[in-house]
Amino acid sequence: MEYSKEIDIRECELVYPPKEDTFLLLECLTLSPGKKVLEMGCGTGLISCHIAAAGGVLTAADINPWAVECTRSNLQRNSLQGAVVESDLFAEVGGAFDLLVFNPPYLAAEEEGMLEKAWAGGATGLDVLAPFLEEADEHLLPEGRILLLLSSEMEPEGLEALLSKFSHRRLGARRYFFEELWVEELHTP
Repeated sequence: MEYSKEIDIRECELVYPPKEDTFLLLECLTLSPGKKVLEMGCGTGLISCHIAAAGGVLTAADINPWAVECTRSNLQRNSLQGAVVESDLFAEVGGAFDLLVFNPPYLAAEEEGMLEKAWAGGATGLDVLAPFLEEADEHLLPEGRILLLLSSEMEPEGLEALLSKFSHRRLGARRYFFEELWVEELHTP
C-alpha cells in the first residue's frame, strides 16, 4: 500500500511517531475492501488510517492510552471509521480478523515508560512478540494472515522458533544504520 499524503497524521506527545519501520510495514501491506483488520500497537494511527481509507473494517489497539486517543483523533481528522481500544495485546480485543498487522517493540532493551514500551522488546527483543504470536491464531479467520515488522536486533534463534509455528515468507526488507528491518507474512499451517 502506498503512503498517501492525502491522509493527515498528527503526531502526539508520548506516542511513538511514524518512522522507517512504519513506512516499510505500510509499503508491504495489501488489502481488499471489506476485510476485517486488526492493527496491534497502532501508535499515531498512520497505518490504521490507511487501512480504513482502503476500505478495511478496522480495529486498532494499543497498550498506551495516549496512542489510543491519538489514533482516534487522526481517524476523525481524516473522516475515517474504525474501533480503537486500549488493550495489552489481545486482552480487550474480541473477534477474529482476516489480517493482523503488528510493528512490535523489537529492540533488545528493557524499559518501563509508556513511550519506551513502544520500542523496547525486552532482553531478546521478543518479549512482546512471543505472547502476541501465542494468541494470534485464535484471532484469525480461516485463511487469515499476519503481517509483522521484524528486526535483526531480535534474538535470531528465538525468532525462528516463534516463526516456525507458521508458514511464512519475507515481503520486503531494508537496511538502516545498525539493523535490517523486514516484513514477514505469516499464515497458520
